[in-house]
Amino acid sequence: MRLGILYSGGKDSNIAMYKAYLQGHEIACLITIIPASDESMLFHYPNAPYTSVQAECLGLPLISSISSSDEEGLLEELLTNASERFGIDGVVTGAIASRYQYERFTSIASRVGLKHIAPCYGEDQYMHMQELLANNFSVMITSVSAYGLDASMLGRVIDADMLSRLRDLSIKYGFNLSFEGGEAETFVLDMPLFMKRIVVDCYTLHWDGVRGYVEFTDLSIEDK
Repeated sequence: MRLGILYSGGKDSNIAMYKAYLQGHEIACLITIIPASDESMLFHYPNAPYTSVQAECLGLPLISSISSSDEEGLLEELLTNASERFGIDGVVTGAIASRYQYERFTSIASRVGLKHIAPCYGEDQYMHMQELLANNFSVMITSVSAYGLDASMLGRVIDADMLSRLRDLSIKYGFNLSFEGGEAETFVLDMPLFMKRIVVDCYTLHWDGVRGYVEFTDLSIEDK
């Protein structure tokens, strides 16, 4: 099938795209909704505007819009736009464990005549995270907002040691290891489908004592 990717720039939408590609689907475009605030139930917030840089690394067209109060209605409009412009048959999302997300995206896609494909849905969360490392994904933690996660993790790229630490903390404090509940957000700097990699040259760290985020101030692209 010819597919659009509901793309946040984080690890889940990227690995879902990669899996769809490996399954033989054609990736036609990226679709991004940039939330107006961090209260969105469906879409990621930190650094979402920089999906344009990731689209450049992927060599794919990007359809994007800033969210309104009616996020589902806006998504329907963007999916219809993608279908008309790029002839997509379905949309890929990075849903893993959230039935709410899976069912909402399935319903929205159906209303505009598209199939919803969620290659990661139902996966074991630890194996999901291990798969990122095994496939050479470079994933930066860009926000944390769960008890047990602290400022030292902001701006860190997840490696084997960090994953082990996150797993231990998720068991101790009970947060979602894959961050699907918004416990943390991520930004992908490199992955197998990127033709070039992203370098974060400068960022500002915001921390209020409980939660925080990384605000990119300068990114560059380099050859792989």
